[in-house]
Parts: sequence; structure tokens; C-alpha cells
Amino acid sequence: MHGPAFSRSILLPAAITLCALVGADPVFAASNASPPSLIQAFNAAEASLRRIPGDDIERDFRPVWTAVADLDADGRAEVIYLYTSTFSGGSFAQSNVVAVMTALAADDPRGKENPKSLSAVDAEDLAAIRASGYGNDAGKQIPGAVHSIRVEGDRIIVAFKIVAGAHTCDFVDHKHVCPPDGDYVWTLRWTPGKLTRAE
Repeated sequence: MHGPAFSRSILLPAAITLCALVGADPVFAASNASPPSLIQAFNAAEASLRRIPGDDIERDFRPVWTAVADLDADGRAEVIYLYTSTFSGGSFAQSNVVAVMTALAADDPRGKENPKSLSAVDAEDLAAIRASGYGNDAGKQIPGAVHSIRVEGDRIIVAFKIVAGAHTCDFVDHKHVCPPDGDYVWTLRWTPGKLTRAE
């Protein structure tokens, strides 16, 4: 589930096995000078994923891999994670997203409650985000089964395999349309608000 703390690479089958072992460790505050631990990063990802509404087609959004790195070398760590979902089939792609989280600023809207909302669930979810100290900033859908992810400096390198008809591919004209079958490696680069493929 987790990458090592700084120059990190991990094969996902072992990572997913470890995912079941994660407990509810105490959350952290962004004001801490040291970067979050991998467990804290996982908890932060979980907190933000609670904000995605589920339904009978797609639900149970969950992180399956996490890492911590200072992608832009500004002295503040970012959280990088891969998340997926339970998917029963529909007219859209199943979530298979590499996401980057950044530390919350004071009064950050990503953790701010709507004063007009009376939902206790919303209040609890947003409190968990504030306590984690991190919020989602950008993400990129991966259209295949991810085998490994590694972070090298400012690059997030994702290796994955595409098989025709995979639910993680775009849905076009009543079917999932994928790039040609095979093994792929994408290099992603993050800038605030964007996670894009490097050509």
C-alpha cells in the first residue's frame, strides 16, 4: 500500500495485501514540521475519499497505495496516492486515480464546513480532513491495471497494463474503449491544481 518515504517504488500486489493491516492511527496536523508518516498519509487519503458520493454502480472509494514526497522542493511534503472503488458496471470509467494532496492552509475551503449544511456526516467528514491536515489537489485517471508506482524527484512514474474492455477505460458509444492492449509506463508531473502526463 505504501511507498518508502522518499525515493520510493512498490509493486502493488504486495501493497494491496498490506492495505488490510492498516489501523486507525492518530491523524496529524499540517503544521508539523516533519512530513506525515505513510499511515498518516493513508488516513488523509481515506478522509478525503469519504467526500465522494457512492451509489449502487460505484462505491467504496479507497486508497490502495500511498507515498509522501516534496514534489516541488518547497520544503512541504505532498501526499501521493492511488485509489480505486467497487464498481458494478456503468456508462463511465471506474475510478483508478493517482492523486496528489497538499497541506491545508488556514481556513482552507477543502476542510471548511458549509454553515447552511445540517448534515452530521458532512461535519464529521470535514473534521477528519481538517485533522489530517491535507486535502486533494489534483488527480489523473489510469486506464489499466497498475503494477507499480515510483516517485523520482518531481516525477510520478506509473506502470500499468491495458486489456481491451477494461472498466477503467473511457466509456464511448455504449462500451469501454481502451488504448491498444499492452504494458504502459506514464510519467506524471504535478503543479498546483494539475497532474499531467509528461511527454
